[in-house]
Amino acid sequence: MESEGRRIHGLAAQARERGEHLESLKLNEEALLAYQKDGDILGFAEALSDRVIVLNHLFEETNDRVFIILAKNTARASVEIAEYSGDKTAIAIPYFNLAKVQTTMEEYKEALESYKKAVENIINNPPSSNNRASIVADFKAHTETAAYKAGDKSALERAEMAIAELEQVPVISDEDYLAKDKLLAFNEEVSYNKNVWLSGAHMRIAEMLKKDNPSKAKEHLQKAKEIIDSDERLKIRKSQWEKLAEENK
Repeated sequence: MESEGRRIHGLAAQARERGEHLESLKLNEEALLAYQKDGDILGFAEALSDRVIVLNHLFEETNDRVFIILAKNTARASVEIAEYSGDKTAIAIPYFNLAKVQTTMEEYKEALESYKKAVENIINNPPSSNNRASIVADFKAHTETAAYKAGDKSALERAEMAIAELEQVPVISDEDYLAKDKLLAFNEEVSYNKNVWLSGAHMRIAEMLKKDNPSKAKEHLQKAKEIIDSDERLKIRKSQWEKLAEENK
């Protein structure tokens, strides 16, 4: 049976994906209190990590550095709480979101180290709710783009291999997903998540190659557009794509 914390956390995530930042943050606060009441440290750390995503979106929209500073410190708190819990399955997601903030702040070497810890733990100590091949592939794609920006140009090939791994993951229908009580098998993913992660991976490669290989960057930008255009739910990703496309002209 789904806990109250998980239920509210899910509503916060839905609000986040609709671009309703304030509503997502409010629900996130409720989820944190529910998790604390239940003694669910894993959930608490993951809710903090989701808060980081909202703050990162706010930074992207406003370009106000206060949001990314808050995101970074929230991400560090999430990591510290996860490690304090002693639950190894709580570690992967907080490190992953810390790495994303470090990437935004152009701290590429630090981001790479955080991503490596995230990948190690999502493979060896995956939380039951995130034990899927698609998530491993998404983590790898993020890691390799960070490695490229940290100076390892060979990481491009590995990033594209991670995209290929993600593309091969079978999609489950929304109806079947709901019938499974929201717990997916290792080798399946819902279309929304897969489209968000694939489009994001192509966009990160496009961004990192815009100077080194403009032609290839445009190829990845176009692939991201095709995915985004195929799914009207990707509103935030569409806005991000438009901004990146303008920069890549």
